[in-house]
Amino acid sequence: MKKLFFVAVMALISLSASAQLITSNRTVRGARSHNAWIDLGVGTYTNEGAKGTDLNLGIRFNKMFSEYIGWDIIKIGARSNTEDLGDCICAEALTGIRGESPVLFSNAKAYGNFGIGYLYGFDAKKGGLAWEIGAGLKLTPRFNVGIVYDSYKIGDGDATGILGLRLGFAL
Repeated sequence: MKKLFFVAVMALISLSASAQLITSNRTVRGARSHNAWIDLGVGTYTNEGAKGTDLNLGIRFNKMFSEYIGWDIIKIGARSNTEDLGDCICAEALTGIRGESPVLFSNAKAYGNFGIGYLYGFDAKKGGLAWEIGAGLKLTPRFNVGIVYDSYKIGDGDATGILGLRLGFAL
């Protein structure tokens, strides 16, 4: 009985210490399961008559549940239009999911993401629904580049769509 109890305690300790993952073939050595990222984006408005270029900057925290599926826990960002850079500033907070492919070449993986949340326009003093969908290449474990489609609606106005390029840097 003492031996069985000892084996059960040792198994519990090794499971909680993640010691079983050392020999697992699904574990990527050196990869972290959670990261903070800085995202920089530039895009063009898809609405007719919209002028300027959209600039956005955000920080996101994500948690990878496996080698292929993760959760973007929170992305906090700011965006503005180049036509009236100081007057048209918006803040957004999003959450979403992220998927990654197996390694394609070198250390690169393809990724796709979807996020949904809230955007607040300081000049309009109103907020509304915001969402984004993107795809790209994670060229290294700490750098990615991709295309993204963002959309948001402030108050009773029309939805605004943005098609852009996004660069990501892991901290």
